[in-house]
Amino acid sequence: MRKKAFLKAYLFLSVLLFCSLIPNISVFADEPVVVVIDPGHGGENLGAEYDGYTEKKMTMVVARAMKEELEKYDGVVVYLTHETDVDMSLKERAEFAKEKHADFLYSLHFNASVKHNLFGSEVWIPAYGDYYVKGYQFAEIQMQEFENIGLYSRGIKTKLNDKGTDYYGILRQCTELEVPSALIEHCHMDQDNDKPFYQQGEEQWKEFGRMDAEAVAKYFGLKSGEKDTDYSNYPKASVAWQEGAVEPDKTPPEISEIELLHVDKTSAKLKVHIKASDSNSYIQYYKYSFDGGITYSDLQKWPRPVWNESEPETTCEISAIYDREIDLRICVYNGFDGWTESNCITIEPISSPKAEESVKEEKKEYREITYTPVNDTDAEPIYNKGALAGVIISIVLISIVILALLFAVIKMLLMLKPHSKTRKKQ
Repeated sequence: MRKKAFLKAYLFLSVLLFCSLIPNISVFADEPVVVVIDPGHGGENLGAEYDGYTEKKMTMVVARAMKEELEKYDGVVVYLTHETDVDMSLKERAEFAKEKHADFLYSLHFNASVKHNLFGSEVWIPAYGDYYVKGYQFAEIQMQEFENIGLYSRGIKTKLNDKGTDYYGILRQCTELEVPSALIEHCHMDQDNDKPFYQQGEEQWKEFGRMDAEAVAKYFGLKSGEKDTDYSNYPKASVAWQEGAVEPDKTPPEISEIELLHVDKTSAKLKVHIKASDSNSYIQYYKYSFDGGITYSDLQKWPRPVWNESEPETTCEISAIYDREIDLRICVYNGFDGWTESNCITIEPISSPKAEESVKEEKKEYREITYTPVNDTDAEPIYNKGALAGVIISIVLISIVILALLFAVIKMLLMLKPHSKTRKKQ
């Protein structure tokens, strides 16, 4: 019995010693999740620049915060493609992820548009096979995180180049090396709608990193004893695998119609009802024009109950322009920036309050000139005393002249009579 007990103990101790001599081996644990975070740009490659902000600086802050937060979870190994301010080619970044046997590469970015008019966040994913499925499943979680903090969603997107492969090089290189990937555009640096989400500086940028880390933890179903968090059963979207590329929507919205409901002539406010829909996407923005579509306003948010859906219609209030005819037209955009213009409604000029007051003053002045105000309708007529005196004086002067002429005629007649008698006597 003692020999058997000793043998069992010896075997148990031998197994323990063997396991202790071979590191990182455990029959109880799964393989760790390997995450590679790629801070976009670096070195001389500054990325987007606007109003004193530089993309490469912002992405590095986000990446470090994301790494720090992810390392609080169990069973995950995290790498950055570069720890310092250096530039790397897209191929080098993908190769780094491949060397580390990455389960996923996340490329971090901030956006800017040519016309400085777009706003919101978006996630770009590979267009092919399992890489599309995995990218979409992660991106849906990420988009929900964006929505939770109030960022306007531009959606989950694919984009192809002329060769029919992924447009964005980091996604294309990762797919070629069999590494799942996603490119995260957190928000636009050049648009007022997105300024509240980044303009407070590095501490606010770190919040993006912690948010990104939580999306990754949910995607991989990670646990954290330090955070007392368990995402083991976090649901993923059901995404159908598709043969060939998942192409972006290249068609514009099918419907864009407007109806004028009311014109407030006091405030020059137009109440407009808009119908818009896109069968392959969702309505993302609208803008309005007062000159029939020659010039337009800034982009406006379209009502959307969730990030990938939009309402089929909305009613909005638009501030019009006084004292000019308006040719009202609306333009709506879908999730891939395709656009369609609405019908045109002509609105007669709305008089401004100053113009109305000026008209009233002119009418008042005209009345004062052409009418004599009389309080009592039975009162005696009011005559002009100056004019009456002039008439009397004229009559007197005429009378004096007539009398003088009569006097002169009479005098002449009297003088002629004696002269005639004298001539007869001779």
